Amino acid sequence: MAHTVNLGPADQLPEGEVMQVTSEQSGHSGDIAVVHAEDGGFFALDDECSHESVSLSDGYVEEETLECPMHASAFCLRTGVPETPPAMVPVKTHLVTVENGDLVLHPGTPHPEAQR
Repeated sequence: MAHTVNLGPADQLPEGEVMQVTSEQSGHSGDIAVVHAEDGGFFALDDECSHESVSLSDGYVEEETLECPMHASAFCLRTGVPETPPAMVPVKTHLVTVENGDLVLHPGTPHPEAQR
């Protein structure tokens, strides 16, 4: 079975907010940004913009995208694909589930809609 990380109660991450999960917490090679989208869904992306080495967890949630705080590239939460420049390279996604009211991160397991 794949490694999972319990992040605590899902209701502690408000809609439109982002939580950083460090590599030490997740066991993943890099930090991960966990997002509670405005539609209520939960998503996770690698926490480094593919254009600049900037933390996406400091960015802005807009519908189902996460916008980089430096140059405003917006990444699709489902696929990791940048929808606006200057970023051109997708970031990896990670599966997030809600189990018994808790957020559970599956580091390294892509979101089902992510391009492989």
